[in-house]
Amino acid sequence: MSDKYISKEEVKKIADLANLDISGEVDKLTTLLSDTLGYIQTLKELDTSKVGETFQVTGLTDVFQDDSEADSLTKEEALSNSSDNYKGLFSTKPVFKR
Repeated sequence: MSDKYISKEEVKKIADLANLDISGEVDKLTTLLSDTLGYIQTLKELDTSKVGETFQVTGLTDVFQDDSEADSLTKEEALSNSSDNYKGLFSTKPVFKR
């Protein structure tokens, strides 16, 4: 894009506020930010009066598992294949020698 929507001084000020070192990249960043702002200007020309607001575009409504109660194993069933248990709990050999 040929129009400059942001100056080098503004880019330097933004970088300073964000505590970013952009030495040697000012011209490149000025061009990139100007191009981005130019695309936004193009979007402002579109009639969006009949377009509804959105905050999510994937169509997902609930990505979490349902918290409902499900059938589970009894303690005896869970321990039935255990080679060693102690007082109704799984038991293993010690990992550390104490």
